Amino acid sequence: MNESEIYNILMRVAGNKCVVPEDVRKVFSILVSSTLRHRDWLKKDLGIILTVEDVRVTLNWLLESMHSKRLPKTNNAIRMDLLKIWFDELKPYL
Repeated sequence: MNESEIYNILMRVAGNKCVVPEDVRKVFSILVSSTLRHRDWLKKDLGIILTVEDVRVTLNWLLESMHSKRLPKTNNAIRMDLLKIWFDELKPYL
């Protein structure tokens, strides 16, 4: 998974990137950069590949969790770790 794939996934949520407000782009930038850092750490230190599906599922969890104020019940540590990273990074904006 490369940076453009992650960016494209996140931009699909926002719609037309020409009309996306600056604050939304900032949040997406945080999500992309934190995802790439986590992806690189997983691969380098653990030999685990973060997939496009992992990011898609976690993005859905993020949106659902923001609405419900609850984390999903899952045994998937890779996705849950990414979700927690995103919440930590986004704290100033929530």
